[in-house]
Amino acid sequence: MKSPAHLFLLRAAVPTLAVLLILSVSPLAMANQDDSGEDKMVSRAYHLEHLPHEDGTMLAHQTCLELRGDNDTCRYDVKGPRWFIYNTDAGTQEAIAEVLARHDVPARSLTLRLSLFMADNEERKLPEVNASESRALEDLAQLLPYRGYRLVETGWLRAEDRGQIHLGGMPSYVAEFRMTLPVDPDGTSVRMDSFELIHIQAVQGEDGQGTESLSRVIVRTSFTMEVGETVVVGTSRLDGKDEAMVVLLTAGR
Repeated sequence: MKSPAHLFLLRAAVPTLAVLLILSVSPLAMANQDDSGEDKMVSRAYHLEHLPHEDGTMLAHQTCLELRGDNDTCRYDVKGPRWFIYNTDAGTQEAIAEVLARHDVPARSLTLRLSLFMADNEERKLPEVNASESRALEDLAQLLPYRGYRLVETGWLRAEDRGQIHLGGMPSYVAEFRMTLPVDPDGTSVRMDSFELIHIQAVQGEDGQGTESLSRVIVRTSFTMEVGETVVVGTSRLDGKDEAMVVLLTAGR
């Protein structure tokens, strides 16, 4: 491979992760039961600052089902990427609000997913990957002169400030990074102060006996990304071949 080639940083359209704000509360002062003795259903709106709405509604619904065990009295309606309305009894609403308040906080550690793809001119369908990676590849395909992409390796790591993501195989790859989070008041952005993707290849020793490892940095860069999004960290074209390696990084809670 040639020297490091950081091509660009491409952001995938992923919902922004968003402290819990209660936009409105239907009258919690109402009696908890109606004349028939059954719990009265009330609606309550929840605004999420850090959790994606999929996680927020899941937590709310699980809490309701655990307390009531009844889908008919545990219902919600998503009104946007950051807020939803839940309908159940007032006591359960309080439990839901407590659960969301505990979880809707700025991230202090992240799960990083690193994926390597090979781009070439062979016609093929895009690999079956998660939604954010798929959107990133679709956008990338409009910009790079390659017709096909295949997944090479994927690795995960839970980290707070620095670490290494090791990808198996031979030749193998190691991503070494140092990051700062959060870098904004909402706790939704992370700054990758340094990121290096290292290519490790086994080569024959100089004496002709045994092997030794040869390491080369093929991508070196720094950038800022949103928690929950996938970015194209960079690309590196392979020597003598009409193909390139594409490096995607996803930051999740």
